[in-house]
Amino acid sequence: MSHSQTRPSPVGPPKLTARPAGPGPAKGWCVPKQQATDAQLQSNINYVCSHGVDCKPIQLGGACYNPNNARAHATYAMNTFYQDKGRQP
Repeated sequence: MSHSQTRPSPVGPPKLTARPAGPGPAKGWCVPKQQATDAQLQSNINYVCSHGVDCKPIQLGGACYNPNNARAHATYAMNTFYQDKGRQP
């Protein structure tokens, strides 16, 4: 992920890039949709990390930094946000 460009902050939750995983009411994980682009994933990361999610684990040196890619980091950030918000996608 490159931080060399300044991206505007989203004004609301990003649309259509996350879904609770698994069928039925016992959904336990929120993961990115397969078709989500790196830009959409980064937008989700930026949104949730600016709305109370502790994103230190996906920063350099963090426990969840590797694999170092947008999909892995977005999975961590989005799932943490989903869990923190009482599983209300």
